[in-house]
Amino acid sequence: MFKYFFAITLSLLSASFIQAQNSFARTVKEYYRVNPFRGNFSSFVEALTTDPALLKKEIHHQTDTTGYFVRGQYDVFNPYSINANKVDMLFYENAYKSKSRVFFTFYTYQLTAYFPDTELARRAIVKDYKKLVKKIRKDFYDTQRQSLKGYNNIEDGEITAFNDSGSPLEPAVVSWQTLAKTKQLGLTIILRLEQVNNYAYPVNYRRLNYIR
Repeated sequence: MFKYFFAITLSLLSASFIQAQNSFARTVKEYYRVNPFRGNFSSFVEALTTDPALLKKEIHHQTDTTGYFVRGQYDVFNPYSINANKVDMLFYENAYKSKSRVFFTFYTYQLTAYFPDTELARRAIVKDYKKLVKKIRKDFYDTQRQSLKGYNNIEDGEITAFNDSGSPLEPAVVSWQTLAKTKQLGLTIILRLEQVNNYAYPVNYRRLNYIR
């Protein structure tokens, strides 16, 4: 009896988990021009680095001491409610370490959009930020929110990190902040990804035996 109950429970949890991942993948597709979850990892990296809309590209290949690194800028891509001045893209390889021991490598995939710091733009950006937080929160129930006011001379802003498995790394982070030096607003999305069997996964899903 227990065996059948366990099997049914596991099946329900797996179905719920896959549905949540599909929801998260839809959110990523909406906000990232090049979707890391479409196709295999090699195809994603090729699409990212050869995208004609990505300007001012800077690419550094992996060496014995440094990880893979890509930087670029979008002038026309903008998934937000108001037009951004520009959108910076960063994609780079990291190593998760503890006491100088490397446990696993992962990739950070970051977008930062810049807007003029006006009252109208600030209201729109805060609204976009809250909308994005709400979308991701559906899939990652463990959220940590913190004000950025006063941090490194930031006048106003907020950051939310998302997790759901007790992972030492949050798979998603979203923030908005004022940028006093340039008199702009910044809206940032960060994904942390692992490559498993040539496919990209959020960092903690590997440990949950995610089924693509």
